[in-house]
Amino acid sequence: MNAQLQERIQQCQTLPTLPAAALRVLDLSQKQDVGIEEFADAIEMDPALCSNLLRTINSSFYGLSHRISHVRAAVAMLGIYSVKTLVLSFSLGSVVNGSKSKSFNRLAYWRRCMYSAAAARVLAARLLPKHVDDCFVAALLMDLGTLVLDQVLGQEYLPLHSRAQTHGDLLDIEQKALGTNHAEAGAILARRWNLPELLAVPMAHHHRPESVEPQALRQVTEIVSLAGRCADVFSTERPAESIAIIRAALRERHQFAEADCDAILAEVGRKTEQLAPLFDVELNSISYENILERASQRLLELALGGGAASPQVQSPSNRRRAARMRRDGRITIIPCERGALGTRTQVRLRDLSSCGLGFTCEHAMKQGAQFILELPASAGGTKTLLYSVVRCIEQQRGGFDIGAELTAILTPATPTAPNSN
Repeated sequence: MNAQLQERIQQCQTLPTLPAAALRVLDLSQKQDVGIEEFADAIEMDPALCSNLLRTINSSFYGLSHRISHVRAAVAMLGIYSVKTLVLSFSLGSVVNGSKSKSFNRLAYWRRCMYSAAAARVLAARLLPKHVDDCFVAALLMDLGTLVLDQVLGQEYLPLHSRAQTHGDLLDIEQKALGTNHAEAGAILARRWNLPELLAVPMAHHHRPESVEPQALRQVTEIVSLAGRCADVFSTERPAESIAIIRAALRERHQFAEADCDAILAEVGRKTEQLAPLFDVELNSISYENILERASQRLLELALGGGAASPQVQSPSNRRRAARMRRDGRITIIPCERGALGTRTQVRLRDLSSCGLGFTCEHAMKQGAQFILELPASAGGTKTLLYSVVRCIEQQRGGFDIGAELTAILTPATPTAPNSN
């Protein structure tokens, strides 16, 4: 880390501070002999915090079966640890909104916090149920380092933040320009606040979870890191790359199918809509289904190995004049839906033209369904064609007559040599 900048951060007088009630709650939660009464009294020191806590517990986000009207009842039902995480969550509001920077985009920051925290809760409920609260709060806090850098560097930091097209880009830009990054700055703040390891470590390593050694800490950090990717899906102009990363991570580590991943991301969107009003954050609401529809073409390209799609621009008259050639034999098609490749299926080719093909298949294919066909290219290699089904007619002798139009030519990226570093 840049030692000079680290010193500036540590000596900065305007770094965010936790409210007194939150500091008291943190202190009490680390003691063994604290009772419900003492813990509740600490929370009630701050009426606004108390109100936000009860409003959250009684919201659809938590989905409790009956209403809780007192802090003591909340502590008794949820436990000291869970209530502590909620107190920290709402303390973040005073931290961010108390920032003196005029350039810091609080709304964009808050929106990302909401998606990250909701995603962490959804993922942890499935993958790490004993640490749902830890993952939720760690995800909410993980990007506080951007606020720290903004406070210390002011106008010097704004161009760096503005240049980043994705949150992952931001880390690299910060590191190259400053010799440090927001994760390291967040770690300094976590130490100053004396946060427990289950929160401090994910803040420091959410971009590099593999660097965390103790398994329990690494598992929480992995959830928080993946939650950040989920936030990217809803807050970036390039959602396909993040969706592909999430699908790959959940498939490789937890054997989730693409449909399961999509269901999780859809739930993240719904949970965020429930969470955001509790923090008075207005979302640029867009459903995951709409995002996925917009990203499906790029997802397919990524699944094939990257590259750009070249949409066909032939006019309808050109299509009608295209010579159709009879073909016999079988070909293999690869169904694809929402940018994910399905199981290879062999069909009997009936005819082929420059803009479409016909074949018979044992199974029906709905109109609008898509598949790819791989053909040898004249210059060597493989040409990958994307087709959309326009006709599906059941045959009397069995099977289905399928007609499809060429939608795009997909050109996978040329493999590059491995980096020697």
